[in-house]
Amino acid sequence: MTLRIDNLRVWDGRNATFDDVSLVIDGDRIAQIAPHSRTPATPADEVLDGRGKLALPGLVNAHTHLYSSLARGMAVSPFDPGSFTQILEQLWWKLDKALDPESVRTSALIGAMEAARCGVTTLIDHHASPNAIPDSLDALKETVTEGVGLRGVFCYELSDRDGLDRRDQGIRENVRFLSQPTSSHIGAQFGIHASFTVSDETLERVADSIPEDAGVHIHVAEGPEDEVQCEAAHGERIVHRLDRFGLLKPQSILAHCLHINDDERALLAERDAIVVHNPRSNMNNAVGLFDMDAFLDANVLTGLGTDGLGANMLAELFTAGILQKHSRGNPLAGGFDALYRLLFVNNPAIASRFLNADLGGLAEGSPADVILLDYAPPTPLDAGNALGHLLFGTAVHSLCVTDSFVGGRPILRNRAFVDLDEEAVYARARECAASLWKRLG
Repeated sequence: MTLRIDNLRVWDGRNATFDDVSLVIDGDRIAQIAPHSRTPATPADEVLDGRGKLALPGLVNAHTHLYSSLARGMAVSPFDPGSFTQILEQLWWKLDKALDPESVRTSALIGAMEAARCGVTTLIDHHASPNAIPDSLDALKETVTEGVGLRGVFCYELSDRDGLDRRDQGIRENVRFLSQPTSSHIGAQFGIHASFTVSDETLERVADSIPEDAGVHIHVAEGPEDEVQCEAAHGERIVHRLDRFGLLKPQSILAHCLHINDDERALLAERDAIVVHNPRSNMNNAVGLFDMDAFLDANVLTGLGTDGLGANMLAELFTAGILQKHSRGNPLAGGFDALYRLLFVNNPAIASRFLNADLGGLAEGSPADVILLDYAPPTPLDAGNALGHLLFGTAVHSLCVTDSFVGGRPILRNRAFVDLDEEAVYARARECAASLWKRLG
């Protein structure tokens, strides 16, 4: 099937903008981007009018937690944390224990739909449901990639905190899912919660179980106590501990990394491992400031995620920039070049390490991951200032994704989901959330 979108403004995500062009999707690829007057006259199967819209490559969220989607408005008691670990104990570890198979699927469905509404076409998820571990990753895959239609990379968040039986179930779930073939839409990692919740025995089991070409996905030094515990219990810092077990790989994602030191950063660069920055979550948990320039200057592949706190990657990117400026007292910190690298260069490169797809650009022959925004620029828009328009025209005003395509599959058309009854999904989600909240310990 071919689709032609006429009268469109396009930013290719790299170095070019086009005005009043036609973009042709043929199957799962972009077949043509050309001035409307030069588009072949042969009619497409379907033609859309893109007047007043801006086309971008689909966005990637490099670290999220879909299981948190039903926590909005949820109250827990007591909630009086004095540290990051107490936030986990009083809130998130209560929630993940209450998840059952239905709420796992419902959380994933809501999270993926909200991501799609924000222009995200690829999710890298870090899942936890200690009382519903077996086949949970299949539930995510079926919901996110088959049901909603997004690309997804999935893992189970293994830890020792719920006992050795749950730990071993987590190992088996990761190994089982990693044994499945990867594709352009589905990828896998071996999930670990954090250094301070896994023993050396557990890491040895991970090292013995993980395939050679697979990496881990783990929180690292999100709160300062993670490094303190590691040095006290193991006599070394977290990144060196992971390296001792051979777990720093090009396919490994280390989320946060707020409190690692220069030696650890250099080792990450040497091993070509991935770091993902999550600014709004870090601010919400008051855990510290990410040294963005240090990671980029060290040539660590550094991406951007939400850590489950929303789905709007453009708002996340805007926050990443102003947080650097405010915290450092420097209006030039968190500049456009660094922000562009995070979301539009590094995030697609990260996703492409797990998926058989070259993501992140709009060009003839590229995968047809395309989003259309309602956006009429009030000032000139070109390749040199496109990011400024996105940050100061959509992130701080209104982001309206009208249409979304993933590998050519229509996800949103004219602001409505193509294959989902959104009203029915949200009604059922409210019922599921109410039941989930009653189960909180």
